[in-house]
Amino acid sequence: MSTFWLHLRCTPLRWLLPALLVLDVALVLTRDDFWHGLWGDTGAVAQGPALYLGIFAAGAAAWSAASHDRPEVVEPLHAMPRPTPRAELPRLITLLFIVLMPYVAGQAVAFTITARTWPPGFTQYLGYALLGAASLVLATGWGWLLGRLLPARWGPLVGAFTWIIANLAVKTDLVVVNGPAREQPDLPLIVLRLTAAVVLLGACLWLPLGRQSVRRASLPTAAVLLALASTIYASGASVITKRPGPESMTCVKGPPAICLWPEEEKYRAMAEQILARAEGLPQELARPEKVYSFGLVWKEGQWLGDFDMDSGSEWAMADGVARTMSEKTFAACKDDDFAGWDKYARAGDQSVLALERWLEKRLAGGGKPAYVESGVPGPEAAAIEKGKAMADKPAAEQERWARHTIQFVLETYCD
Repeated sequence: MSTFWLHLRCTPLRWLLPALLVLDVALVLTRDDFWHGLWGDTGAVAQGPALYLGIFAAGAAAWSAASHDRPEVVEPLHAMPRPTPRAELPRLITLLFIVLMPYVAGQAVAFTITARTWPPGFTQYLGYALLGAASLVLATGWGWLLGRLLPARWGPLVGAFTWIIANLAVKTDLVVVNGPAREQPDLPLIVLRLTAAVVLLGACLWLPLGRQSVRRASLPTAAVLLALASTIYASGASVITKRPGPESMTCVKGPPAICLWPEEEKYRAMAEQILARAEGLPQELARPEKVYSFGLVWKEGQWLGDFDMDSGSEWAMADGVARTMSEKTFAACKDDDFAGWDKYARAGDQSVLALERWLEKRLAGGGKPAYVESGVPGPEAAAIEKGKAMADKPAAEQERWARHTIQFVLETYCD
């Protein structure tokens, strides 16, 4: 322990620890608060900073590993009675401490916020938390290996840049953005990935000092390459899996009933508000029996649903309810192999789109939408704006317009 504190006091990297702590906690707290009270999203949001910490870890590890590559440092170290792994271990532990402490601090802040209500799905949080830790350990091992193989002036840059590429340009799940209820981190696979990353770190400790020595030492180099291959294989396996719909779900009675994942219990009040607004809608708008959160319905060989709560938006739930009500209302247009919808499309009519946007805004309680639509063709954009504008007019005028629109579409295209 005394050796660890000695290295921590001596390394210049220690001055970056406060900045990394502030960065990690700031990235957690500046996200939208939709994740509060959701274990899956809490874990995903708290491990998000692992992307930036991983870039630092890869570059810092390469710099630290290459710092002993100078001849004036290598020769005295070779003369030391302690084996290379024992001599290098304190430096590596110090680096891991500097990398992992900010991550643990961010996780602690996120955990405290959600633990106050302790919702279902804690294993989701645990999986995402371990996923971020595994990524940081892997980044450290990768950077350390590069630092031993490349010149000191290139190792840190290559380590940081390749870690960016691995996360952003290559499809991996080293870091995730959201942790919706329909997805489940595979704990055994994540633990396997973490174990492989630790093995890679341990193998790197056996590399001899000096780039030339590394290239000549066939056995240690082969062991490190084998550990690296195993780590890459473990990292390539997808650790985020789709969950089948649960046997019991949380359904808020309607009609339509809005069904949620048990882990989405916090959205019950939101569903109740949307259904309360639906009570005053014209009776011409048909009500489906149920509306489902995404992933609760098995259809066409995959798990589907009517809306997703990835960002906790009330507009997302309102949009799902609006579209299902629209489909039920104009179900007659599906007869004869969608002949009615074909006729509607050929006419270039956008009445249904305007009705859906009006209904969405009405169910969401008005105000400005939580999303921005771009690249919409002119006629569709005009229909969208018409529907949203209608939701701001007096209730009686809205209902007359809605009844007229429904009657017009049904009589013109769906008879």
